[in-house]
Amino acid sequence: MTYVEALEYLRANHITKDDGNFYEFGDDIPEMPERKMTDAIGVPILLCKFPAEIKSFYMPRCKEDQRLTESVDVLMPGVGEIVGGSMRTWDYEALLEGYKREGIDPSPYYWYTDQRKFGSVPHGGYGLGLERFLCWLLNRHHIREVCLYPRFLDRCTP
Repeated sequence: MTYVEALEYLRANHITKDDGNFYEFGDDIPEMPERKMTDAIGVPILLCKFPAEIKSFYMPRCKEDQRLTESVDVLMPGVGEIVGGSMRTWDYEALLEGYKREGIDPSPYYWYTDQRKFGSVPHGGYGLGLERFLCWLLNRHHIREVCLYPRFLDRCTP
């Protein structure tokens, strides 16, 4: 499901922001609306092609629509997002442009930038939320049920 299709689903099923307004293109869809949608659909969703403005600068834009990134979130019923991934900018000049646009000093990232400077290939990466994966695997509703050191309102240490 693309981000745009998710917006259409939320609108069609009257899932709104806290103020009652519908989500519009460019809005980040928070956890609860994603979970409502995923739980209602009842199967894992690969939510892809997010607006570039709400994603990291190192995610390349889609060739067919420069407003979107080559990115994906894996959403699981009963849990929400368990994996976030994307292609990575592999073009040296595009990476330097991203640093500049975001106001990031590239010098501490010389090792990362040099990988692009001296030759790179199209590639991607992802992050797996282990606790969220455990929520899905163990059929637990809240992350604090599987977290090694859960935090509660009046408890900040194990």
